[in-house]
Amino acid sequence: MNIIYKLIKKEIIRFLNDKTSMMLTFIVPIILMVIFGNIFGGHGSSRGKANLILINNSNSEIAKFIEQKLDSTETLRLIKNYSEEFSEIKFPYTEEIAKEHIKKGKISSALILPENFFTDTSSSLLFKFYYDPKNEIESAMIQGSVQQTIMSQVGGIMPVLMMRQAKKQIGENKFLNFSDDLKKTVSANFGVNVDSLQFLGGDFEKRAMNLNNNNSSNVIGNLVKFDSEQLVGADVKSPGLTRSIGGIAMMFMLFTLTAAANSMFEEKSEGTLNRLLCMPVKRSHILWSKYIYSLLLGIFQLLVLFTSAWLIFDLDIFSNFINLIIVIIASAAAAVSFGMIITSFAKNINQASGLSTLLILVMSAIGGAWFPIFLLPDWMQSLARGTLTFWAVEAYIQVLWRSADFSAIALNVLVLLSIAFIINFYSLLRFRKGKVFR
Repeated sequence: MNIIYKLIKKEIIRFLNDKTSMMLTFIVPIILMVIFGNIFGGHGSSRGKANLILINNSNSEIAKFIEQKLDSTETLRLIKNYSEEFSEIKFPYTEEIAKEHIKKGKISSALILPENFFTDTSSSLLFKFYYDPKNEIESAMIQGSVQQTIMSQVGGIMPVLMMRQAKKQIGENKFLNFSDDLKKTVSANFGVNVDSLQFLGGDFEKRAMNLNNNNSSNVIGNLVKFDSEQLVGADVKSPGLTRSIGGIAMMFMLFTLTAAANSMFEEKSEGTLNRLLCMPVKRSHILWSKYIYSLLLGIFQLLVLFTSAWLIFDLDIFSNFINLIIVIIASAAAAVSFGMIITSFAKNINQASGLSTLLILVMSAIGGAWFPIFLLPDWMQSLARGTLTFWAVEAYIQVLWRSADFSAIALNVLVLLSIAFIINFYSLLRFRKGKVFR
């Protein structure tokens, strides 16, 4: 047993000295647990809210009441004002501006309470709902939250709406005759004064609506009417894949290009790097050759991926092909720079692999590659905007889902290329000073 004890102790010491193994064993799972815990509502977590434009053009009290209830939900953040670019002045949203912002991808949904939302003669509540299901989870959650809130809060107005619907369906005369007969029956059997009876709800309205045998319409659907219109993506052939392929592409390209950059460690162990350094070859030449090779590999990988999606799932990649190529080049450049900076800091291939795995998984989780970032708490959403994954995924959605022109992706491309330039410049400095492969 003493020998076994010493061997176990040896394994523990080796494990504790292996920072990569400790990172993959403890740090990576803990970080992912924190991310998923905030998404799925762990103890003390605060899930993010989905933004929803609300335009209330009605003066009715029920409209104000519904607006108040929507504003207090845990899943929605109501946006009522907007500002122009480079201006802090706020303007109230109009229906046309809301539709324009949805089409441009600035926000995904808008709920309109029109002037005729509820009047003295209304037989139903009227809503207009415009949406862009670029994120299916977000779109479904917003619509579900809106409908649930409305249906749970309009109980007091339902009897009035049902009475008006009954009059509309069976006619004013039949409705009044039925009401009078019912009042007389109740008064005769229960000794109640006829004038004190008010039949505005309950089974009365259901019976009244059933008097018309030809009417098979849905009662709730008649009382609350949603005029929904999908503004973007209605003609997309493979909506699910179109939404997700950008995130899939970025995650796997990061793994591929990081491995390509880390191959310099293999060249060192094989002696290839030392032989190159003995030749009239500068360190910058080695770095640039590795960078250009990795960049070409990343571009080719993405082209193969998108072409395969076109052949297998009929993904539309040609209607906006030029802008797609621009995003592919920019995202590949940023991904290669990520691999280069990891290589410049790591001391060996195991450390580089562990660090890159941690950062890639975290960037994919919070950068929108796995799920919409609105599910994350606000502080994580702020972190997400500091990842190259976020800017690449958003650019792919603009190009593939929205068929946007270059002006819509210009900022994304600029950020990705800036990341590539800054990180590559720093990596080149470290490589030139011999701080790599010491």
